Parts: sequence; C-alpha cells; structure tokens
Amino acid sequence: MSEISPQTYAVLDLPEPFATKVMEIRRKHRDAFRSALPAETTIVGSGGLGCFKTDIPTADVFAALDRVAAETPPIETSLGPVIRFPNTDIFVFTFADEGRLRSLQQRIADSGLEFDDNPWPFTPHVTLRSRSPVSDEDAASILEERIPDPFVLDQLSVYQLADDPRGQAPVVCTLLHRARLSGRTL
Repeated sequence: MSEISPQTYAVLDLPEPFATKVMEIRRKHRDAFRSALPAETTIVGSGGLGCFKTDIPTADVFAALDRVAAETPPIETSLGPVIRFPNTDIFVFTFADEGRLRSLQQRIADSGLEFDDNPWPFTPHVTLRSRSPVSDEDAASILEERIPDPFVLDQLSVYQLADDPRGQAPVVCTLLHRARLSGRTL
C-alpha cells in the first residue's frame, strides 16, 4: 500500500469558463509557475491545514475525502476582489462568501486525517500571481481584474507537485484522485 507523497494538496477546481479566465490572467502576468498549476482554491496544503502527513496510506486519504465530499453539497459562490497578501508579491482573488469553503476545510480537518504544520491562516482564495518582482504598474493592473459571475465548486481533487525531471517546466502537477461534492443542501 503506497503512502502519500510530500507536496500533496486537496483543492476545489474552478469550473469552466472561470478556470480559463484565471489561466489567461496568469499568462498575462507571465507567472510560469502558476500557469503550470490548475485554476483552483486550495483546501489542504497551503493555509490552515498543511499538506497531508506523508506516512498516511493514499487509500485512507482518498476514502476520507470521498466521505467528506459525499456529505458536502456543491458550493455556490463567486470571486471577490483581488488582494495582495501583506508583505508578499502574491496576488489572489478572494471569495465573496468564504463560509462554506471554511466549513469544508473544517470537515476535512475533523476527518481523522493528519496534516503537516502550517504557519499561515486559511484564507480561501485563487492565486493569480506569485512571480517577483512586481512593478507598480503590474500591481495596479492585477488589482483591477474581476470575474464577478457566480459559479459552483463541486470537484475536489488531490494533486501532487514535484520538480520536472526534464527541467522544462517550473513544476509538474499530477492528479491523484478526484471526488464530487454531492451532499444535499441543508
């Protein structure tokens, strides 16, 4: 039985056409690293909960996430304004309503899985740019981005990041597992 590898994350993938719009913004701002990743909001791995502990069997992680997804209704939401995380060159879309995203993360935290320590609080977001340096003009441009239409998040995916062994991409992102949020609305 295999165990979870380092740099393994659980995310909610953005649906189309929103994912394409996010990717266009990443390309416009020449962020090769972000452009190598799917358009998503991270639930496990970069804020609040760290990545999964590496000594957990993958089957246990996938089974726990499948249970949580089956009990969680799809999340109707929309993107809020772009912000810059304080003292960084990281620009992100916020969410108009974070409540159900926070609830999903808490359900995963309470699932019995274990996570690495993480120093950052959970701020539901979609990263647009993390490339440095950032000129004042670039910052102003990205802060003006908007994607106001509502959408539904219903695809929970587990991705693993690794260095590209060929050295051609900034990172290789491999899909390990996928589950649908399918619980009934309360």
